[in-house]
Amino acid sequence: MERGELENLTATKLRQLCMEKYPEIQGVSGMKKEEIIEAIISEEVRLGLRPKTDAIAPKRQTVTDLKAQVRLFRGRRDEALAAKDSDGFREARVGIKRLKRRIRKLREAS
Repeated sequence: MERGELENLTATKLRQLCMEKYPEIQGVSGMKKEEIIEAIISEEVRLGLRPKTDAIAPKRQTVTDLKAQVRLFRGRRDEALAAKDSDGFREARVGIKRLKRRIRKLREAS
């Protein structure tokens, strides 16, 4: 299974999959979803079912990274407002709105 397919499964389903397919992995019942995914991937790499490059998790964006991007968009928005560029202003506003939505979702998930 690909990483995306594993991430779409619930933690309960991942635990069941792990106990059925990979009984060598210990402590599955106490692991969180991300830990189970990493354990499955590392076990597949160990067994040779998956190349080693898949074992590296993609870097997730943090709230700090997103806030830095919001500050950049605010600067663009101010420049577009001063230049009376309505398209640039609208793009900056939409960008800020999307980033704020992602920040809220990250905070809700944690």
